[in-house]
Amino acid sequence: MSVAPSPPPVDTRWEVVQRVAVSTSFQRSPRLRELLAYICERSIQNRPEELREQLIGCGVFGRKSDYNPGEDNIVRVEMRQLRKRLEEYFASEGKSEPYLIVIPKGSYVAVFEPREIPPAVAAAIQAPPGSGHSPVRHWSFWSLAAATLGLVILSSWLWNGKRASEQRLATAMRPGIERTALWPMLFNETQETLIVCADSSLVVAQALLHRSVSLEEYLSHELGATSPNLTGDTKALLRSMPNWVFTDMTDVRLVQRLFRMNSDHWDKVSVRSAKATQTQDFKNGNSVLLGSVRSNLWDSLFEPAMNFRFDYDEQAHTAFIRNMHPVAGEQPVYRAARPGQSGDSYSIVALVPNLRHTGYVLLIGGTTAEGTESAGEFIMNPASSTPLLTRLMSQSKGHIPYFELLLRSRTLAGVAKDAEIVAERILPGETPHN
Repeated sequence: MSVAPSPPPVDTRWEVVQRVAVSTSFQRSPRLRELLAYICERSIQNRPEELREQLIGCGVFGRKSDYNPGEDNIVRVEMRQLRKRLEEYFASEGKSEPYLIVIPKGSYVAVFEPREIPPAVAAAIQAPPGSGHSPVRHWSFWSLAAATLGLVILSSWLWNGKRASEQRLATAMRPGIERTALWPMLFNETQETLIVCADSSLVVAQALLHRSVSLEEYLSHELGATSPNLTGDTKALLRSMPNWVFTDMTDVRLVQRLFRMNSDHWDKVSVRSAKATQTQDFKNGNSVLLGSVRSNLWDSLFEPAMNFRFDYDEQAHTAFIRNMHPVAGEQPVYRAARPGQSGDSYSIVALVPNLRHTGYVLLIGGTTAEGTESAGEFIMNPASSTPLLTRLMSQSKGHIPYFELLLRSRTLAGVAKDAEIVAERILPGETPHN
C-alpha cells in the first residue's frame, strides 16, 4: 500500500502522518512508511479490530494468511523500529507538530496525543470528587496545563515504553520481593497480561455532562452528542477528549509496583490506557484493571457478577459503594468522604474470570484516588494479603477462588492508609486451574 490518505484529508492527524512519512527519518524506509500508514489509517478510522499482528503481517509484509506470528516475528521487529523512528522525528523535525504519534508497547493502535491544551480548557471546571482518581476542581488554564504536563510526563513510561525509564525502574527494583500465590496466576510464562490504566479525561467529561457515561457512549468517541444545552466551549472540549491520553499518578505507582513484583514475566505484559483498549482484549489471557468504573469503564463488563458495586451521587458529588445483598452486620450502602477530606475511603478488589473464562481479571478501584492506591497496596503487600488468601484457599480446596473484597481506609489530609476488610465474598465458578 502507499501512503496516500484514505481518511478525509482535512483530518489534522492524517496530515501529521503524511509529514512523518516524507520526513528524513523515514526517507530510506519504505516498509516503515507502509507500516505507519497502515496502522494510522485504521486507528484514525476507529478500526482497531484490523490492527492485530496476524493481519498486519499479511497486509504490510506480504505474509500468507496462515503464517504463525509466534515463529515469524517480523511485525514485532519492525514495530520496534517504527517506535524508534517516531521518537526521533518528534524530537527533531516534528517539534512543532500539533500531535505526537505514539504506539504503546503491546498494542498496534496509534494514539494521537495533542501537544497543546485545547483553548476551551481555559474555562474553569469542577470534576466530580469520588471518581476513584484525583479531583479536578476549579482549574484555571494554567493549573490544568501544569496538571496535564505532569500527567504526560508520568504517562510516558506507560505509553511510550521508554527504554531509559525501564532501565531506571529495573535499577530501582529490590531483589527478592515476595510474591503471594495470587500473582503467578496473573503473571506467568504461558499467558499474556494486560494492565489497563484509568482515563482521567473521562472524569472531566462526566463533570462537564453532570452525569455518568456508559461504555457504549465512551466507545463511540462522541461524548455528549445527545446532551442538550451544552455551551459551544463545552462541546468543543468534549470533542477533543478522544485525543487525550492521561492517567493518574496513582496508576503509575501501582504499575511500578506490579513491575517490581513480576519483572521476570514482564515480556508478557502490556500496559495500556483505557482509551486504547477493546472488548476483545478481555476474551483471552489475564488483565488488571485500575480505577473504579467512574474512571475505567471496562470495569462495567464485570460488575454484573459482583456484589459490591460503585455508584455516584451527582447532587452530593460523592462516590459510594452499594452492597447488593447485605448479610448480618453489613450495610447496604458505604459512603466515602470527599477527596482531600478526612474520613473513610472505600475500595474494591475483585478477582473474576475473563470473558471466555480462560484467564483472570483483577479489579482494583476506590471511591477516591487514595482508596485505589490503598487497595493496591493491600493486595500487593504479603503481610496484609496472605491471611486473606490463606482463608480463601482453605474454603476452596487449596485454590484461590474468584472473590471480591470491600475495603475501608482511613483518609487524613488526602492520604489513605491501613486498608482493612469490611466484607468479602467468594464468587461462583470454577477457576481455570481447577
